[in-house]
Amino acid sequence: MFDKIKTLESSKEFKGFKSKNKDAFLTHVFYMLDEANRNCVQIGYYNPKKDKITTFIMEGDCITKTPEAEVFKEQETVIKPLDMSKAKIEMSEAVEIAEKLQRDKYPADQPIKKIAILQHLPIGQVWNITFVTATFKTLNIKIDSQSKKVVSDRLISIAEFGKAS
Repeated sequence: MFDKIKTLESSKEFKGFKSKNKDAFLTHVFYMLDEANRNCVQIGYYNPKKDKITTFIMEGDCITKTPEAEVFKEQETVIKPLDMSKAKIEMSEAVEIAEKLQRDKYPADQPIKKIAILQHLPIGQVWNITFVTATFKTLNIKIDSQSKKVVSDRLISIAEFGKAS
C-alpha cells in the first residue's frame, strides 16, 4: 500500500492533479479483494475547498483519474486526512485479523466477497473491512490502523442493511 501511494504521488497524472488541487489530501485507500480486482487499488484525495473527492485507480502500471465526485458522508462529518505514520499495518494483515475474528466469532457466516478500506472515521483511523457472507449478511469489522485492535464488529442481514445506522 505504501509503495502504491508513493508510485501514485510521483506520477505525472497525480502531479497534474495536485498542481490544480493544492489543498487536496489523501483520504482513503480502497481494495476489492476478489480475483478480478487483485491488482487494483483505488486511492482517494479530498479537496475541502470544493468538497469533492478525486479517486485514482491503479491497476498494474496503469493509473486512471476519475472525475471529481460528491463525497459520501453524513452532513456534519468532517473529512480528515489519512496519517500514514499511524498506518502500522498493511491491508493483508488487517484482513487476516478480520478473517480470524470472523472464524472465531461468526463461523456460520463465511465470506464470499471482501472489501478493505483505510480511512479516517469519527472513531479514528481504521481499516474498515466488510465481508459479504454466504448467509446474505454483511460483517463489518473496524481495526485501528496503529494498534491493530478491533474497534468494532457488526453482523447485519443484507435485508436490514439500509435500515441500519
